[in-house]
Amino acid sequence: MEARSLSRAEAKIILSLEAQGRELITLDEITGAAGASRGYGRKLAFGLVRKGWLERTRRGVYLLNPSRHGPDAIPDTDPFRVGSLLADPYYFGFATAAEVHGVFPQAGRVYYIVSPVRIGTRRFGTSRFRGVLLPRARFFGTETRERRGRTIVVSDLERTILDVVNRPSLAGGMSGVGQILSLSKPRIDWSRLAEYLERYGNRSLTRRLGYLADRVRPSLRPPGSWARATRASPTEPFVPLGPPSRYGRRGPHDERWRIIANVADAELFAEGRIP
Repeated sequence: MEARSLSRAEAKIILSLEAQGRELITLDEITGAAGASRGYGRKLAFGLVRKGWLERTRRGVYLLNPSRHGPDAIPDTDPFRVGSLLADPYYFGFATAAEVHGVFPQAGRVYYIVSPVRIGTRRFGTSRFRGVLLPRARFFGTETRERRGRTIVVSDLERTILDVVNRPSLAGGMSGVGQILSLSKPRIDWSRLAEYLERYGNRSLTRRLGYLADRVRPSLRPPGSWARATRASPTEPFVPLGPPSRYGRRGPHDERWRIIANVADAELFAEGRIP
């Protein structure tokens, strides 16, 4: 990579960003700051990326790699800073949110960014960011948290539970779901969880979560009102507990929740049974 020297036009852009405390800049703003054509603006952006002053986060949007990172353009090592700038609106979800809530300590270097804006998969340094596309109507259940000195948006505990049961592959599979639910159970706001399930509008998800709430850490039972409101109707078809693509469609049938228990207890309770 080239040394982080700057031309006069480049310096004007970078100094302006740092003076304003800005972290993001668009291609249109680069063009405007340079007082030049869009083609020249693209050339400036390309040069600043090559020299390590900017990192492209999405089409036409760049993240500042500030001067405090040194002359060798040390990459940004804070994944929560980078991730929070990849989409608007957004929330950190799935395994990432579970780790923030302290119920999934095995979270790795993949950070899940949920948004109604498509962002795909991106890599910054040693961290990988995976975008999870969500319709705006289902974009709810978030809170702000302080993380490494930065305010971030994360799914709240109840929304995190809903998400990981809906898509176990983004939280370590069914063994990860079992662990997250085990550690979350003493803290769950059951009325909020019921509200979220009704708002989400997926009966299969509601029944799978109801079954898991019965089986995982059974000494902490959900309120009877919650169980009655979410219990399956005898006319509803049986649905598999885990994704059939991984677990198949065979297993014991649970009449209460109309669930096919296609996930072996050895996996569901891989982290041990917590009474």
